[in-house]
Formats: sequence, structure tokens, C-alpha cells
Amino acid sequence: MRRAALALCLLTTALSTQAQALLRPQLTAEQAARHQAADYLQGWQPQPLDPSAWRPDWIVAADGSGTHRTVQAALDALPAAEAAKAGAAGEGRRRYILVKPGVYREPLCARGKAPFTLYGDPTAPRPTLVEGRYSAQPKPVGQAVNACVGAAEAASYGTAGSASVALIGEGIQLLHLRIVNDAMDGVRLGQGYPPGAGERGGAQAVALLLQGDRHQLQQLELLGHQDTFCVAREAQRPGPARVHVRDSLIAGDVDFIFGNASLVIEGGTVLSRAGRRAPGEPGHVLAPSTLTSEPYGFLLSGVRMRAEPGLRDGSASLGRAWDQGVKPGSWRADLPEGTRPNGQALIRDSELGPHLGPWAASTARRPFEAGVNRLSEFNNRAAPRDWGRERLALDDGWAAAEGGTTGGSAAAPEDVYEVHNRAELERALAAGSRPKIIRLHRRIDLSRDAQDRPLGYEDYRDPDFDFQAYVQTFDPARWGRRPPEGPLEEARKRSVRRQAERVVLRLPSNTTLIGVGPEAGFINGMVLLERVQNLILRGLHFADAYDFFPAWDPNDNAAGEWNSEYDTLSLRGARHVWIDHCSFDDGPRVDGQARVALGRPLQHHDGLLDITQQSDLVTVSWNRFSRHDKTTLVGGSDAHRQDEGRLRVTFHHNLWEAVKERTPRVRYGQVHLYNNLFVGRSAAAGGGDYAYGYSIGVGLRSRIVSEANVFETSSDIPSRQLVRLLKGQGLRDSGSAHNGRPIDLLALLREAHPEAALIEEPGWSPLLRGPLDPAEAVAQRVRAGAGAIIQSN
Repeated sequence: MRRAALALCLLTTALSTQAQALLRPQLTAEQAARHQAADYLQGWQPQPLDPSAWRPDWIVAADGSGTHRTVQAALDALPAAEAAKAGAAGEGRRRYILVKPGVYREPLCARGKAPFTLYGDPTAPRPTLVEGRYSAQPKPVGQAVNACVGAAEAASYGTAGSASVALIGEGIQLLHLRIVNDAMDGVRLGQGYPPGAGERGGAQAVALLLQGDRHQLQQLELLGHQDTFCVAREAQRPGPARVHVRDSLIAGDVDFIFGNASLVIEGGTVLSRAGRRAPGEPGHVLAPSTLTSEPYGFLLSGVRMRAEPGLRDGSASLGRAWDQGVKPGSWRADLPEGTRPNGQALIRDSELGPHLGPWAASTARRPFEAGVNRLSEFNNRAAPRDWGRERLALDDGWAAAEGGTTGGSAAAPEDVYEVHNRAELERALAAGSRPKIIRLHRRIDLSRDAQDRPLGYEDYRDPDFDFQAYVQTFDPARWGRRPPEGPLEEARKRSVRRQAERVVLRLPSNTTLIGVGPEAGFINGMVLLERVQNLILRGLHFADAYDFFPAWDPNDNAAGEWNSEYDTLSLRGARHVWIDHCSFDDGPRVDGQARVALGRPLQHHDGLLDITQQSDLVTVSWNRFSRHDKTTLVGGSDAHRQDEGRLRVTFHHNLWEAVKERTPRVRYGQVHLYNNLFVGRSAAAGGGDYAYGYSIGVGLRSRIVSEANVFETSSDIPSRQLVRLLKGQGLRDSGSAHNGRPIDLLALLREAHPEAALIEEPGWSPLLRGPLDPAEAVAQRVRAGAGAIIQSN
């Protein structure tokens, strides 16, 4: 099944590649030959900066040990460009300003100065130049922002006026500096914006604004969020506007490299930041506003395009055209030159992280068209991906709440383990609660001894336990409906403990356990997360947690039931857990093979994934559950009233196929189900051992929100069978479908239970989730991506 899923994933990827080509056009080698750095720089050949050959004219030191205490004072000391040109011999030379390490909080401006170099000592920590203004921030009317921007009559600073550092002129060099705009540092997932700013505007906060020509930047760190780095032409100055950046870090989240100058970035890192934007809001890297008459805008060559931890795959576009000055919906190709910018950008020979998606529609909302837009790529490659270092995205369900889930991503190198057998696994787990990454290469049989000998019924059975005697003793015709007790029951319990000592694997806190290769996972036992927190499990196959000694409960249902002890994966009092791209099933011992005793089939399997005993803040994503009866509990008993306020769980993009029920069955929990696929057949339609019973169980005091879930069943299964009322009340559903027809699960429950006091508002709304797929797209996406194929897709 895993190979079939992988094949389907690869097929879907191949088909989507054709569509992606329209949104991510690639230059030919011939075209790329005309888009080199020299073409963008138009004859200018900047050389690497070498501070060993410089003598500073001024030194900035906050402690007073230099010529100036502030950077602005040193900039003010620079001669004007025209005065320098007209002065005595040597007056037109370049000036050098050395900034000593420290934090300099002040807005900086230099306009029309003689060529200068502003730099930090490369052998010392970078000095930090920081300010915290933003576009919508009010300012006194009649007061200019500064000499660089003006805007005296504006009521707010505006984008240009927000710049921490604004430099306008020619031949400016910057080296080994950290330039920051921290205006939005306090915003978290769309909450906490300062007055006037928000997701829809006003949050522009520039770190560095450059205007003019022949500017050279090297070994900089430019940090902001929206509009971090602006490169622009001077409005009244004709001629080229060229900027060259080498070996620097530029970080932001929306349009954070933007402008209408010609910009070349060679080497270094372009970092998409996580955490500011509201869940589901996209990011954009580049936003060129190149004039239509200009052939060269932005070139990124040999750049590492990375993301901060917590940014989900595909959540940031490579960029979009900034249709500067054009109202949404009004851009046309036949508009006069100067009124219809058409940004040009090429990313070539670079490493692109998985957070990046295609080019996006322009700021004027015109859709991206490969034949009209001038945004393209050449010879890029996927960045190496370290799955073990990845964290849960900051908006990915309940496990992202209250500090998020990082697992062992912060592990020291000595706590990264390559595991091929149980002995190696136990050595890795001995690290305890230290952050650790465990890369599992094989399937581990938990029911084997230290000599790798398979263990079975006789190996675990207590000498005093005899199954036939047990059945005869506790036959309800003799024993009645009292719970079993006495020597045989005690012998059974001792047998259970002997098995559990071997087959139950406990994971400690702060662990990332990741499958490497197609067979990684566990069989013949239970993986237990009990009273632990901060765990990530990805790319694993869990199968056949087989109980040799199920318990007889004469009061379970009308005729009694045999109950198993083990789930393939069990969360008991666990918090902050992410379970992603795993597969769960019964393995080779299917339920239909179980013998019958006391009139009921023996249950050797309990749940595939049970989340109980006050577990909380869990995200279950892109998993495949198959060939099982009672699949997933959220809340183990109506009697567990302490679960109230906990059991907050998100299920998304999971596939439940050939399972009978409980997908999931919820008590007490606040559970969000979205974009899941449920597939089932009745017994008459060939469901066999796993004929469909129901999908979602609305249990006591559960509060379930369902969005765009898809149910595909045999035609003889009515829609009302999809959801079962089990003493619950709260359910909200929207956008779901059954066999291609829209449904409302709450309406179906009301139809089936007109006497029940059902409520549509469960008392909470999901705030943390990624983009919602429409129901018609769910089946293909989930079939292609769900299951333990993480290392291959």
C-alpha cells in the first residue's frame, strides 16, 4: 500500500508539474545567458569590499570612545556631494565611517553626500542600527519625516518614512552591519498590531531604503517583516539605479525585497520569517516594480532561500509584481509608459526551500501570466531538507497553540541518532527529556527478545493461566455479569504485565521520531506517550498492536465483549504532539481471523490512535488509517470528567479507509476536523472484515468543528450514517460532501434525532489552520499525500 501511495503521489506530482510550469516559468539556457549579473549592472563591476585597506575618517561609539556617539552625527559630518566635487583636490574622495559594536536606536538619513562607506569591524560583532517606525504610525502634520523623505503634510510616516536607515545618493557602501526595523516584532499570528496597522495594510516597516546608483552591500543583516529592503530610483534623477548585494542575510515575510531599481543579490540567504501573519495569510518574497521599458529588475544568483522554523510548505510565493501606483483591477498592457510597471525578476542557480510556492498575482490583483509577467527561474534546486529539524508550522492546528510543538528540533549533534534496531533505539531514548532526533531506518518488532527471537502467547503466558479454564469459569451462564475475579483473572493480569513489559515502548519528552526509508515503524506492540510533552512523530508505520490476553467484560454492550489493552499509538496525558505522515493498520492478523469465545469474537486490537486521559494540544495531519475496527478515541470514558477543557485536537488531510468506526469518536474535546477523506463500504458492497459502521462519533460534552470533509462510500450507505450521536450536543459543519453531494452533518443528526437538543455553536472557533481546500479538491490531495511517505514526497 505504501508503494501504491508513493506511486500515486509521484504521478500526481508529474501531472501538476505541467500546471506549475505556467506559474513558475523557466528560462532556457539561451535566455539565461542574457540574464547575468553583468547585464543587470550595465557596465559597473563592483569589487569585493576589503576593510583591511581602509582608515576610518570618523568612528562611532556609544560609549564616547570615538569621534561621535551616534551614527546620524557621523553621517551629518559628511560633506555634500556637490561641495566635495567643487572643493580642493582630494575633497571628492570616499569617506569611511567605522561603527563600533553596540545597538544604535535612531532613524538614520543621508542624502546627497559625498561617496561614503559605513561599516563595522568584520572581526567584531555587527553593530545594530535599529528603529521601529511603520507606515500607518501617526506623525505631526507639518513635520518632515527627515531630510531624505520629507512628507511634511502627511499624517503618518508612510512606507518610505518608516525606514530605519534611508540613504540617497551615489556610490554608498555598507559592510558588516545589522539593520533592523522591529516595529512588528510584537505581532504574533495576526494579533497585537500597533494602531492603524493590520493584515490589510499599514504594517509596512522598512529596514533599509536605498535610492540612487552604484550602491554596494556586503555581509549585512537586514531584518524586518513587511517591506524590509527597498531599492528605488530617485524620482528626479535620470539614468541607471544599480544595487549590488553580496553574502548577506535579508529577512522578512511580505514583499520584503521591493522597488524599481536594478538589484543583483549574489550569495547569502533570503529568509522568509514566520509568526507575524494571521493563519492562512500568505507571504511574498520579491516585489519588483521595474518600468516596462527597463529589461532588468531583480536578479538573485546563488542564493539560499530559507524559512524560519514554523513556516508551512508552500506558504510563501517567490514573489509578485508590485504594480506601483496602479489601483487593483486597473493595470492594462496598453497603458502609457510610466503608469504600468511590470516587475522583472529572475532567480537562478539558487537553493529554494519547501516554504516557497509559485509566483503570485500582482499587487493590483492581476493574475500571474507567464507571457505577460516577467518573473522567472533558471537552474534552481530544492534545498536539502532536514526533516528532523523541522517544527510544526505556527498555524497548524491545536498543537501550534500555547508555544507550539518543536519536538527534538533543537537537539545537539550528539543527540541525533541513526537507529536500525531496538537496542539502538533504547540507547537513544536513554537521553531522557533532552531534545533528541531519532531517525528510524527499519521496522522494529516490539515482540522480540534481546536475541531477536519472536515472542508469542506461550512466552508471555503466566503458568497459572489457562484460557479454556478461564472461559469455562467466567461463562455468564455460571458466573453471571459480575466482573471476573479470582486466581484465573489474576493469572491473566500477570500475563498481560509480562507482555506489556516487552511490547510497550515509551517515548520521553522533547523527541522527534522520524521514519527514514519505506519500512520504518513499529509492529507487534504499542508506542506510548504518557505524561510527556513536545513530541513529533513523522513518516512511521504502526501495525498490529496484538494483545494475547484480552479482558472479558460481561457488562460491555448487551452480551459482553473482549477488550484489548494495546493501541498502536496511545497518548495518555500527553501535550503538544504532532503526528504527521504516518500509516496505521492491523497488520497481517486481521480481526476476521479472531476466534469466538463466550459468544463474542476476541478483540486482539484496540485503537490505532487513541488520545485520552487529559491529553491536549495535538495535531494529526496527513496520516492513513486502514483495516481496523475501533480506530481513534478522543476521550476514553464518559466518566473522565477531568478531560473537560483539554483534548484539543486537530485532524486534517487524513485518510480513513476500510475502517469500521471512530474516526474519531469524541468525548469532551474541542476537535477540529478539516479536509479529511473517509472511505468505506458496507458488508453488502464488499466491506468484508471492516464493513463501514460510522465515521464521526459525537460523544458526551464534545465540541466538534467540521470543515470541508469528504466521504466516499458505497451507494447503499445513507448520509445519516456518517455521523453518530453518542450523548453529545455540539457540532458545526460546513463545506462537506458525501459521494459528490453537499451535506451538513448537523442537519443529518437533527433529522435522525429530532428529540435531541443539538447546538450548532460549539463555543469555540478554530484560529490555527492552514488554507482550507474546497471539498472537490480533497480526495485527490489526500490520496496523493497521506501516509508514511514523508521522505519521498
